[in-house]
Amino acid sequence: MNSLVPWRLMGVLFSIISGSAFRRWRFSYSKVGPGSYIDSTVQIIGWQNVNIGSNTVVSEDSWLNVNFREDVAKVIDIGSNCHIGRRNFFSSGPLIRIGDYCMTSVDCHFLGAGHIIEDPMIPYLGSGPSEGKKIILGTNVWLGASVTVLAGVEIGRGSIIGATSVVTHSIPPFCIALGTPCEVVKRYDFIQRAWIPIDEWNEALEQAMPGEAGYLATLRANYPRIGRSLIASGSSFGWL
Repeated sequence: MNSLVPWRLMGVLFSIISGSAFRRWRFSYSKVGPGSYIDSTVQIIGWQNVNIGSNTVVSEDSWLNVNFREDVAKVIDIGSNCHIGRRNFFSSGPLIRIGDYCMTSVDCHFLGAGHIIEDPMIPYLGSGPSEGKKIILGTNVWLGASVTVLAGVEIGRGSIIGATSVVTHSIPPFCIALGTPCEVVKRYDFIQRAWIPIDEWNEALEQAMPGEAGYLATLRANYPRIGRSLIASGSSFGWL
C-alpha cells in the first residue's frame, strides 16, 4: 500500500496543474485572480459578469448564476483570501458582492433574485427572473453551514452568522447573529476585546469600532495571504 502513495501524490499534483490550466480556459471570460482555485465541478452562468479575487477558493459543486447578462458589469464579485464552501448557490439580482477574507461553509445560498410571480396563469418556470436586490457581505464575514441570505441584505464587516440561519434583513458590523429570521445576539466590544450580549451594547462601543477601510487595511497588513483550505474544497484532494 505504501508504494501507491507517491503515485497518488503525483496524480493529485498533475490534477492541480492541468486542472488549473483547464480552469483558466473555462473562466477566460471572467476575472480570476492569481492563486485562486475554482473546482472543476463549479458551474458559472454569465462568466463575463463574474469577478473572483486572488488566493480565493470556490469549492465543489457550487453554482454562480448571473440572471442578467446584458452587459459586462461585474454582477457576482468575490474578493480575495475567501473560501466559498461546497454546494454554495449564488442567484444574482443587481449585485452579489463578497468582501475580502469571507468564509462560507457548505450549502450556503445567496438569493438575490427569484422568478416573477405576478401572474399565476404564466408558468413560473418561464416567467423569467425578478429584478431582485443587492446582497453585500463586508470584510471578514463568516457564514455557518446552510445559511440563506435573501435579497436586499447587507452583512457588516467582521460578523458571524450561525448555521441554518435565514438572513432576511441587514446585520450590523461585528455581530453574532442566528435564527430564522436571523437576529443579533452578541456584538464585539473593541474596548474590552470580547463578544458581549446585545443588551449591553451602547453608542460609545459603536464609536470604538474600526471602519471598513481601516479594518481591511489591518487584515491585509497582518494576513496578506491566507493558506487555502484545498482539502475542504473538493473530493479530488483525497483524504487525510
